[in-house]
Amino acid sequence: MQFEGFAGNAALKTALSAAFSRRRLPHTLLLQGEAGLGKRTLAQILARAAVCTCEDRDLAPCGVCPACIRAKAGSHPDIRIVTGSGKSNTISVASVDEVIRDAYKKPEEADINVYCIFAENPMPEITQNKLLKVIEEPPTGALFIFTVLSADALLPTIRSRAQIFTVRPPEESEAAAYVQNKTGMPMVEAEKLASLHRGNIGRMLSDGENGRTAKAEQMAEDIANALVSGTEHDLLAATAPLIKDKPLFPESMERLQLLLRDACLLKNNVNVQVPAREVCDKLRRKLSLKALMALCEMTAKYTEYWRRNANMALLVTALCAEMKETAGK
Repeated sequence: MQFEGFAGNAALKTALSAAFSRRRLPHTLLLQGEAGLGKRTLAQILARAAVCTCEDRDLAPCGVCPACIRAKAGSHPDIRIVTGSGKSNTISVASVDEVIRDAYKKPEEADINVYCIFAENPMPEITQNKLLKVIEEPPTGALFIFTVLSADALLPTIRSRAQIFTVRPPEESEAAAYVQNKTGMPMVEAEKLASLHRGNIGRMLSDGENGRTAKAEQMAEDIANALVSGTEHDLLAATAPLIKDKPLFPESMERLQLLLRDACLLKNNVNVQVPAREVCDKLRRKLSLKALMALCEMTAKYTEYWRRNANMALLVTALCAEMKETAGK
């Protein structure tokens, strides 16, 4: 198989290529991993490969046969993309009913019907149980490809009938080269984004478009300064923009964690170059090593709360209270 547009994950590519070449690809695949790693891109590559008419399966998707051209344009009749809808952006029962009805029909052009089910948001149990029925006894010539943040979000009965593949970030150098080639941004900036987002290309591209790196850096420094030198009111004021700008929250927490990590290194007299030296020095002087480490863990904990769609006003208020308590301020 070929994986144009999907970076890193060499072991995953090898496993999928081997299964595809031997015609041993399971009827249900679960691609799990955090947002921004290219799970949807990979799912669509697999879908295009499944309908590709190239005789050499190692070259699929070839990109030049009529099936590949239609698939890439989103017009192949045997590839269906299923996404969430409504305020919750989750896959509906009606969408699943349509998949079930369609799955028992013969493909129009290819030898297979492919269903890319983008389920990054949790699906209600009733929806999953309907999907389970078609996965338990899949029609001949049907391939189901799920993309999820974590396979644990699906019922154990669905997981047991699928093969799970974990998508991981590429090496930072590869991610930087990918983004630089795609956008034309200077390599120095691409490398900075790769370091900040740990090779998550989706986040890097989004950040490069909307300038969130600078916003997150400034937000993290404001929070750190308010934590060690301000009152609780100052800390609440520093974090207030996160209530309205929900996507900025995890990036700010990630940047704050880096500041706290660098402060820990300085606290242990490790001679390192740190970008925000003044802020890190202040954290090192004012907070104990125990507090710095606890605050590092706290950023990860509250990012997980954010992923669970917690109320932003309550989330930020609770974060400020716990940070102040942990810092002993």
